Amino acid sequence: MKGLITILFLVPLLLFAKSDTTFNSNNQITNINQEGIDNLVSKYKLILKNKKGIEGWRLQIKFTSKREDILRYQIKFTNLYPQTPSQITFNSPYYKLTVGNFRTKNEALKIKQKIKNEFPGAHPISIIIDTDLFKK
Repeated sequence: MKGLITILFLVPLLLFAKSDTTFNSNNQITNINQEGIDNLVSKYKLILKNKKGIEGWRLQIKFTSKREDILRYQIKFTNLYPQTPSQITFNSPYYKLTVGNFRTKNEALKIKQKIKNEFPGAHPISIIIDTDLFKK
């Protein structure tokens, strides 16, 4: 019986001790480690700003040196999937058509499955994506 009383007394005490929050004199909840959390968030924002975006994924639809071909593919993709953004980038002498803004490779692979009949050569590529493109 003593053991049961001891356990019933100690368990809530231990659970409260593990918490990062406490009550102040006005019975308001105070987060003890808020300053550390704020520092981490600030550092993360600074890292994202320096990287010019976050690591993400896009599907590469076409890679060619002919601008006319890439524009044709972009028009075809936009007509079939108007809700998915597309982007043409130029790295001399090649044009690259990429679509979507995905946080994970799995998200990109899901879209790849949807478009595989019209664009069989599509494949996911890792890329830095502007954070504004993820905001809705």
